[in-house]
Amino acid sequence: MKHIIIIVLLIFTSGIYASDEILNKKVFLKSALGVSELPSHKYLIIKDDVAEGLTNILKDTYHLPVIKYWKIENKVAFILEAIGKHEFITTGYLVENNKIMDAKVLVYRENYGYEIKYDYFLDQIRGNSIKDNGKLYKRVSNISGATLSVNSMRKLSKLSLFLYSKVK
Repeated sequence: MKHIIIIVLLIFTSGIYASDEILNKKVFLKSALGVSELPSHKYLIIKDDVAEGLTNILKDTYHLPVIKYWKIENKVAFILEAIGKHEFITTGYLVENNKIMDAKVLVYRENYGYEIKYDYFLDQIRGNSIKDNGKLYKRVSNISGATLSVNSMRKLSKLSLFLYSKVK
């Protein structure tokens, strides 16, 4: 009986670790922008051509009516979210001169596919930019068992570059 209780507790608590915050948003923003104090954020209102571009990239609408961003000179940082399989993946992107300079997974809430938070995956996104046809220059390889999370990261990468073009 004691072993059954322990197994049940392990099963129910295993999801807690998958939803832990990986990196604090403010820590990411300060590090990415290279500042000790964050500048005030600004809002990009999702309407008209921005809404159309978002829909083309995400194949859906964004879940918020505005997107916050932080800007210092040519550097723009975004905190973006997309659904992996069932839950939101919260990410941070730093874009400078139409190129993704940094990408981090800040909160991962899914039970599978957590490999996207590691540098070996994120290095495929860093340094990437977008072609005229809307595809990323560097290929982002899939991870077995994390296809939907990888697809979300591809979309968010394209989205960060699109948003940069609207606020630069």
